Amino acid sequence: MAYTPAPVPLPRNLDPAFATTDDIMAAASITRSTVKVWAELGLLPPPIKMSLSRAGGVFNRYPARAVEQARFVAEKRAAGFTYDEIRAMLANLAAQEARQARADAPADVKPSAAKAKRPKAAASKASRGRR
Repeated sequence: MAYTPAPVPLPRNLDPAFATTDDIMAAASITRSTVKVWAELGLLPPPIKMSLSRAGGVFNRYPARAVEQARFVAEKRAAGFTYDEIRAMLANLAAQEARQARADAPADVKPSAAKAKRPKAAASKASRGRR
């Protein structure tokens, strides 16, 4: 009997900002069809279609956050929550993260209401003087 070496998986050269369907499946212990259904239901972000510019087609790449989101959804489904309840929880989490991001933003990046109004007021006064 001849020796046949086991195939060695090639290292993936993926951008760390993306996750594959296989990454999501492994992280949340779900099937490929579940990933697809959850994306269609809005429980996971929609995949980005990417081509490797060779025969083999187009592949789905999800934002890296989809891995944690899939874990969250799987955990809540196991606890008995409905898809609508989970969707509401995800919306609340997204709103909290957005508020936190705004609070963490440097002061020079945050738009001030006073600064935003000042140019408009100056422009309107200037136009009145020209009449």
